[in-house]
Amino acid sequence: MQEIGLDSHQVLGNQLVSLLVDSGNIHNAHEVFNKLPYQSECLWASLMNGYVKHGKPQQALSLYSKILEVSIQPSKYTFVSLLKACLKLKDVECGHRLHVDISKRGLESDLFVGSALVDMFAKFDLMQKAQEVFDKLANKDAMPWNAMISAYSRQGHCREALDYYERMQSEGVTANVVTFVCVLKACSGMAASDDGREIHVEVSRRGFDKGLVVGNTLIDMYGKCGLPMKAQDVFDKLPVRDVISWTALISGYVRHGCGIAALNCFKQMKLQGFSPDVVTLVCSLKACGMTKSVKVGEDIHAEIARDGLLEKNPLVGNALVDMYAKCGLLEKAQEVFAKLRVRDATSWNALIAGYCKQGFGHETLASFEQMRSAGVSPDAVTLSCILKALGNLGAIDYVSEVHAAVSKGGLLKTDLVVGNGLVDMYAKCGLLLNAQDTFDNLLRRDVVSWNSLLAGYAQLGESATVFCVFYRMLTEKERPNEATFGSILNACTHSGLVMKGQTYFRAMLQNFGITPTVELHTCVIDLLGRAGQLERAVMMAERMPVHPTLVVWNTVLGACRKWGNIELAKPAFYHALALESRDAAAYVCMYNIYADTNMSEEARSIEVLGLMNQAWDSSERIRSIESG
Repeated sequence: MQEIGLDSHQVLGNQLVSLLVDSGNIHNAHEVFNKLPYQSECLWASLMNGYVKHGKPQQALSLYSKILEVSIQPSKYTFVSLLKACLKLKDVECGHRLHVDISKRGLESDLFVGSALVDMFAKFDLMQKAQEVFDKLANKDAMPWNAMISAYSRQGHCREALDYYERMQSEGVTANVVTFVCVLKACSGMAASDDGREIHVEVSRRGFDKGLVVGNTLIDMYGKCGLPMKAQDVFDKLPVRDVISWTALISGYVRHGCGIAALNCFKQMKLQGFSPDVVTLVCSLKACGMTKSVKVGEDIHAEIARDGLLEKNPLVGNALVDMYAKCGLLEKAQEVFAKLRVRDATSWNALIAGYCKQGFGHETLASFEQMRSAGVSPDAVTLSCILKALGNLGAIDYVSEVHAAVSKGGLLKTDLVVGNGLVDMYAKCGLLLNAQDTFDNLLRRDVVSWNSLLAGYAQLGESATVFCVFYRMLTEKERPNEATFGSILNACTHSGLVMKGQTYFRAMLQNFGITPTVELHTCVIDLLGRAGQLERAVMMAERMPVHPTLVVWNTVLGACRKWGNIELAKPAFYHALALESRDAAAYVCMYNIYADTNMSEEARSIEVLGLMNQAWDSSERIRSIESG
């Protein structure tokens, strides 16, 4: 350049700087810039913008100091580039200093600069400052409105974002694609399906619904609003799709519990030549865990291993552990867990929740101890699992330590699931004073809180207290559910309160609109059977609105044995066999009914029938009968 003198020729030099900036060759552009006899403000602005655009915002801010030294007045284009530099550096103080300089030069109310200021303050979550600048702008176009809508949506203040959109419309400002994307995200954040549908109508009227970015946002919005079929409809109408389109659709199905549909989409996506990204894989693994689709999960695992994602991305590793745990393959879950380079609370929770769900209480507690030894702090999910495991094990020695961990994290006051878990744990361990005290100290209660306490009292046969708690529940306007009445009926059964139990059973439907489940019918049948009212128990079993289950007929059989009623036992036995001919419990009970009344031939026939139907083998039958 020096040989032909371009760097010292003003016009050609200016053009060369611009050309080098546009091509990303900032270093050479700066060299040419330094050798020019005169650097105009336009050139300074071009160079600063180049540094910002190509990822060197600090150099742009350094140039700003130099432009002030040579007494060149920065233009509004320069300030917009510098505000972008502050954003990239996350330098709030620098942003404030630039705001002062902009105000001194009277540029704050300029629409171009003011919009950039609003955008910067909004992205720094300084909404009061953003609002101040926003209010000073006259004749606002879509840009400052978009900045405010986007910021409120990003912060989770979705109602405010929608309010700004409505104000924007009322002031006659035309929304653009960015506006619609921002406001649809706000609808997603608050699951505002009605607002989302209205905006969808406007998007379609403007012809934006076929665009990929808006289309993907619509799919995501409908998925998060629990309308996966609407998401599918938008997806089907898109002329062009990308991996984001597929992932949004799959995610919506997973969120709505439609695991099979999600996996079908995943299969179609791959057939059409799209490579899943990390989010797609995580969503698809969730669908595998949801549907127990082990084979698909293993195929995804193989793909992850091939691409080295298990080592590179903790989200994928955690999702794999969770998938195997939910499929009941805890050894595989442990194997993947051991290979994770980083194990955070989510990793441990996936493993702990898997052990807890499968009923491996001791393994749950052992993993919890390992988690703490590794220096990972338990969160609400961890503690909920541990509380459940402790309750199932009745591990009284451990409860005070876990309660202390809950209290230390302040979760008893902030997380209802953990609070309910603590009540449930104490109740299952028989520590009802502790359960009651914890319950009374909950800042908020739901039906699960009440049910945990009721179940604890019912388990210990404290029927009078069960009724008192239920009355208090009603006075505090908490609506009971099936589980509530399950505890009440169990209390009636333990105390032999037949009339009271039947009254509550009728009240379920008449007073609370709850249709009694098979389990609740079984509770009343058990209540009647224990009280010796066998005919009524059988009549109730036969007149149930749904087909009686094996548990129902085994309950009747148990009552018949208690009261020695052979005539009612026979049909109950054959009803049980019709449902499951290999159920050993029915044979054992019927054998013992005959044996108790010295009907040895009949007892022997039941034993032979059980062998014929493979309800037991010859080595098991004596143990089964003797234990019966």
